[in-house]
Amino acid sequence: MIRPEVRTLAGRWREALIGVALVAAGLWLVTQPATLIKGLGALVGVAGVAMAVNGARRARFMAPAFGSGAAPGPGVVQVVEGQIAWFAPGTDGAGSQASGMGGGFIALDEITQLSLSADGRRWVVMGPGGQHLAMPIDALGAEALFDAFATLPGLDMAHLTRMAAAGPGARARPVWRRNAAAALLT
Repeated sequence: MIRPEVRTLAGRWREALIGVALVAAGLWLVTQPATLIKGLGALVGVAGVAMAVNGARRARFMAPAFGSGAAPGPGVVQVVEGQIAWFAPGTDGAGSQASGMGGGFIALDEITQLSLSADGRRWVVMGPGGQHLAMPIDALGAEALFDAFATLPGLDMAHLTRMAAAGPGARARPVWRRNAAAALLT
């Protein structure tokens, strides 16, 4: 029987572990006598390195949210057809926003700014006209945001990963902003 904490940790690092296994398989193939096999081994090894690096970034992106083993945060995040949707509890009986939560949708090509809240617990996605979503980093399905954010033009994924792992700060920290020239092209 595998302990739940170990299973969660292995699941989070799965892509990086597969990449390391591919590197090992590539190295083994490179040691074989046939030239064609050596070339295949080199390709497998390079693919393994790329997968391991991306998997490590993805695991670090998810670490603050899922490292504690606690229950997921409020709401559900879905990324479908180039749109981020966050479904969340957030209205009281009178229909007003309670605790700054709610839900909403925003198209990836309409995002103007991405930042991390001061407490390090919410991704704040800004859109045109002041539209914004403040999604908990530990909401159910929030791991899909890694791939969604990767489509933002010019976003440095290493910087995004560092920001996700940084924890609380003095104020909200901008991660990415769409420049005006790129906005005219979309």
